[in-house]
Amino acid sequence: MSNSPPWIRRSVAALATSGLALAHGGQYRGPGNVTPPSAGAASTGGTFRGPADVLPSPGAGATPTAAGGVGAARGGPARPALGGAARGYQVGDDLGRWEFWWEFGKDPFLNLRQSLYRRDERDPAVALWNPRLAGLRPETEPPTAADLRGVASQLSALLSETRDRDTTSACLVALAKIGSDRAGFALTPHLLPLLKRGDQELRETAALALGITGDRDDATIRAVTDLLSETEAGKELCGKLHVNVRTRAFAAFGAGLLLARSARPATSIRLARPLLAIVAAAPSLDRNLVVAAIEALAQYPRTQRGPAADLLRDEIQDALERYYARAVGAGRQLIQAHVPTAVARISDPGARRADAWRRRFSEDLRAGLGAGAGKVNHHVAQSCALALGAMCAPWDDDNSPSRPEGELLIEVYRGHRDQQTRAFAALALAQIGGARARAFLLAELPRANKALEQPWLSVALGVVAARIRTAGTQDGDDAEVFAAVTEALLRRFDEVRNPSTVGAIAIALGLAGAGEANDRLRRRLVEHRKRDAVAGYVALALGLLEDRRAVPELRALRADAARRPFVLLQSVRALGLLGDHTLTPQLVAELQASGQSVARLSATAAALAQIGDRRCLPALRALAADPAAPPLSRAFAAVALGGVCDKDALPWNAAYATQINYRAATETLTDGAAGILDLL
Repeated sequence: MSNSPPWIRRSVAALATSGLALAHGGQYRGPGNVTPPSAGAASTGGTFRGPADVLPSPGAGATPTAAGGVGAARGGPARPALGGAARGYQVGDDLGRWEFWWEFGKDPFLNLRQSLYRRDERDPAVALWNPRLAGLRPETEPPTAADLRGVASQLSALLSETRDRDTTSACLVALAKIGSDRAGFALTPHLLPLLKRGDQELRETAALALGITGDRDDATIRAVTDLLSETEAGKELCGKLHVNVRTRAFAAFGAGLLLARSARPATSIRLARPLLAIVAAAPSLDRNLVVAAIEALAQYPRTQRGPAADLLRDEIQDALERYYARAVGAGRQLIQAHVPTAVARISDPGARRADAWRRRFSEDLRAGLGAGAGKVNHHVAQSCALALGAMCAPWDDDNSPSRPEGELLIEVYRGHRDQQTRAFAALALAQIGGARARAFLLAELPRANKALEQPWLSVALGVVAARIRTAGTQDGDDAEVFAAVTEALLRRFDEVRNPSTVGAIAIALGLAGAGEANDRLRRRLVEHRKRDAVAGYVALALGLLEDRRAVPELRALRADAARRPFVLLQSVRALGLLGDHTLTPQLVAELQASGQSVARLSATAAALAQIGDRRCLPALRALAADPAAPPLSRAFAAVALGGVCDKDALPWNAAYATQINYRAATETLTDGAAGILDLL
């Protein structure tokens, strides 16, 4: 997915109210109602309500625009169905649904840009036996070096001359995606002046863009760390007496992006120091800043080796351990919930210290079963389940070292008090893998609740199959398991009618590469083309399965999705995976057309960015340069230009989105409108 500047928050909000039936995921990663209650309130992990429950966090530097809140705690049976709510409880967005997990974590599974740029080795005669596929070409054309320099120069000039906030933000992030090396000039001098603008949105965009550039030169690192530490130099950068919380939080996220790219210990230490200082002072700081610092530290590469790198990793873990061990209230435990997933990302699962972490996370996870004395906040339990999935070796038999964790996760799935923790336990078992974990998921699928539990079990089995495919053992050692997973998913797909479950199984079949599902999926697409909940994910599954016979149906679906941004993006993703480059001129024409809604412009710009075809650049550059064009169209043209010329295969915020407990959200992380994970 391509990414956009924070002004897209308004278009994201438009998408959230445009009638999307599922995860609102056409243009952004998550739901609109993710933000938890304020730090002083008890966080229960209950089902979220609608826009009436606005519970903003105190102390933020700017008022967030999301309408999110959490409902009160609700009791339930010993093993309530996943995603269920107490009788009489008004449900808005049910955050326990699988669609939210997929929309946050799909990028590594899709890896769309790499799929589009790779050399196509499929049957070159495919268009001969089906003339309707004549628009398919072997590969997307990535931008050339001259393209990148030309686009960067134009965006820089537009940034200096425009006073339109939307276009300014769009150019900021678009330039940062290109990066200084590819642009041919240093970007930081073009970003720093925006920190002094009297517009909070532009200030935080500029702070974040410093990290998106990936530049590790002295000027960039000094600016980011000065903002983080609120030094006198940092205050001067903002032209104020202080650097507000939101700007510091966005600078922290930017620092994490630089930390992830740093290969020099000295640079890593320089970036980590102010982040560690924030964690140390966490009890007295705003939760947005603390969570941003923890998540930024989690970007430290696990692969960094050497005495200095190992010493810094230990220092990060020491700081996280001290904070996690603090006795705090339920509201602050929501912040602590970011520690388990952070530790899982940076620690070596085979190291001795990892054993201690696994024991600690198991203890806190067991507390939700009423059998332990650890932390009880549901957000912590959710994160512990996710962390164990990432930190354990395959569970193959009784002698496997991960047997205790595997048995605990099964117990959690069957009886934990929090529905989301149970769902994450199923995913954790899939991530651990091994014969015992797979056997449990396969046995549980047919007897699970079709509407509420089967979706999670299906996507978990899809993850199992995707891991087997990645290892290349589907025709070898794991052939029998792979066949069993595919057969189980196909059987359920034929039986279920619930739209959410159909979508989940379709995605799982796509992850499994189950080509035998193609005919079934195409029939469902034709039968339910008007049902967004089915059509969008079935379309994407056909793209994942590289079913070129589905191209005519997918083209028709895209053409019919003028007021259905979610379906539009899913169909474009599918057609992109299938190599249909007739899309490019059509999408450019739609972006140029007057009278388009914000949601439609967002979806169109995102689609162009995802395809990444240089052949759209002349038209996009002409639109961005046209002073007579509507300001929003010019801004979205800049968004698309940045996406097409993006230096990275995955979206910049995929590093934060794909291994996070999105239920333990803060406003600057994700609230459906104003967080870094909500950007296009």
